[in-house]
Amino acid sequence: MPEQGNKDLGPGPLETAGQNVFAAGRFGAIWIAWVPEGVVMVELSGEPPPEEVRRRWLPELDAIPERALPRVIYEGLARYFEGAPVDPASLPVRLGGTKFQRRAWRALREVPRGSVRTYAGLAADAGSPRSMRAIGMAMGANPIPLIVPCHRCVAAGYALGGFSGGLDKKRFLLELEGVRVENDHVHPGQLELL
Repeated sequence: MPEQGNKDLGPGPLETAGQNVFAAGRFGAIWIAWVPEGVVMVELSGEPPPEEVRRRWLPELDAIPERALPRVIYEGLARYFEGAPVDPASLPVRLGGTKFQRRAWRALREVPRGSVRTYAGLAADAGSPRSMRAIGMAMGANPIPLIVPCHRCVAAGYALGGFSGGLDKKRFLLELEGVRVENDHVHPGQLELL
């Protein structure tokens, strides 16, 4: 699948379903699938997911057509990776998953760029203060990393915790957003710790 360049962009709004790859510079390629409501899946490896994963999140489509990235997705991500104060969590999404997962992912989309939230804090935000383990499972099941910014969820003591794209990519995204990371811990004091 070719990487999307800045020419031949699709329409501004998300008018139809599609998939393509966004070239994010040093971060690497990002595979994205969307429907008219918003982004449905993101693969930080740059490769489409296995068919059974695609069917889970896009059961209504037999195949996802390859299309130019809609302007709203391309421009939002391009500005974000250039370091502009743009939050990818502001891009439109269609959330699937269980009721709890959707609550957790909605709460996560409220964590602003440059901030982090612990699993315990996010559990409280999702209305289930004792569900830290379930929050971790929801982060691991997140089909839209970056746009549902699970890289902003950290472990107790502000340790980085896990990330589907790997800790190097989590560190990259946090530092791009202005979060200082030292020895796999978020450095407190220079950012808002929620």
